[in-house]
Amino acid sequence: MAATGRMFRLWLLALVGWASMLSAVDAAYFTTCSQTVPLKTRRDVISITDFGGVGDGRTLNTWAFRSAIYRIQHLHRQGGTLLYVPPGVYLTGPFNLTSHMTLYLAKGAVIQATQ
Repeated sequence: MAATGRMFRLWLLALVGWASMLSAVDAAYFTTCSQTVPLKTRRDVISITDFGGVGDGRTLNTWAFRSAIYRIQHLHRQGGTLLYVPPGVYLTGPFNLTSHMTLYLAKGAVIQATQ
């Protein structure tokens, strides 16, 4: 019986420790993409339209995305840069993202891959 009581106390201690650890984790960690997620603020903002991006669902925007990301890579701005994509459907081929940037799609903005 003493072993069972000791095991219960160890289990309870572990449970309390786990609960206290979870309470220390930021609640935003548990949100989903369908909810509002806090946006990391960036000092510099550029728009895909500054690089010829057109959100009509027909124009190929691969060059616009690649050019914008290339520009962000070579700006080396303190705090990074936000690439803003306004509402519309942006047809594009593959492109690579870079570090120190945020790709922000406005409400109604869609990036659609080519086939």
